[in-house]
Amino acid sequence: MDDFNKISKKTIAKETLFALFAGLIGILLISFLTHNWNFISLIKSFQLSLLLISFLMMIANWFLEAYVLEIITSMLNYKISFRQCLSTFLIGGFFSRITPFGGGGGEPVQVYVLSQENNVKAGDSTAIIAIKTFIGTFVRLAVFLLIPFWFALTKPTWTISRPVNILINSGLILTSLLFLFLIIGLLNPHIIEGIAVKIMQIRFFKKIFREDKIKKGVESLKKIVEDFKNAKNKIFQSNSKKIYYAFFWSFISWGLVLFTPVVLMRGLGINSPWPEIVITAVIFYISSAYIPTPGGSGTSEIEILALFARLIPQPLIGVFVITWRLFTHYFLLLSGGLLTLRKFRKGKSKTP
Repeated sequence: MDDFNKISKKTIAKETLFALFAGLIGILLISFLTHNWNFISLIKSFQLSLLLISFLMMIANWFLEAYVLEIITSMLNYKISFRQCLSTFLIGGFFSRITPFGGGGGEPVQVYVLSQENNVKAGDSTAIIAIKTFIGTFVRLAVFLLIPFWFALTKPTWTISRPVNILINSGLILTSLLFLFLIIGLLNPHIIEGIAVKIMQIRFFKKIFREDKIKKGVESLKKIVEDFKNAKNKIFQSNSKKIYYAFFWSFISWGLVLFTPVVLMRGLGINSPWPEIVITAVIFYISSAYIPTPGGSGTSEIEILALFARLIPQPLIGVFVITWRLFTHYFLLLSGGLLTLRKFRKGKSKTP
């Protein structure tokens, strides 16, 4: 627990404030563009039951993500409680929302929390999160690859601006590269080790770190890679049924995420075709994963406005964007942030 306090509190506070500030700017801009300053009166137009269902879908997504993590950790014979897995997921979600390029900001923290909080070996925790990330990325790409078939069958009239199109293509390319990197790492982790060792030998790093520190880091990395390799082999060779369960529940979790905007629109009385809503949501999540603002705060709101403008009339699009982001982004940021703060305080109280 004490090791958790080695993370810079000042940096976390600064990035959190920046993420919230960027989000506030985005929400204000959405309100201005959609003439939606009367947010409170418009939100009353929601059908309360559907608003509640969409909120519960988000909570169910959290629980399923935690359950998938619990499944993977159990493959290595670690008995980590569901509550701790949920805590690990939420803390990772918080960090992914306060770091630039939020598509991958939370995973290193999840590795750290698993290792330090649950006595999981560094290599094992790396393997657990890498495999969970691989499964999640595979599920997202699998759904994304269905889009061309849907376009061919339905031939929708869809006009997307050039900047949004560039963002979508960039997100797809970066996600595909991440997927390729994960496959290489899973098949041959020594390649990643070799790349990391070469990076450590760059003159820039030699000026920052002493030679003995670099040597110690390389030795530690080799041990982590070896542990990772053993953990990966154990997971894939002796627990095939559990792997299938992990993929299945990841698909269900992803489905909850994609159908949340459908339920929100129905709650506003908007009857746009659900396949178009789901496909638009897929495009948003793939393209926004690597926006350089903390967790995509601020800029994601603008992208949602651009992508969904054809499906939602004014001024309802403003209340839709704000509500969706509050449910799926800012509420997790708040929940994960409170858990992170709690761990800092608990660690401080145990420090002599």
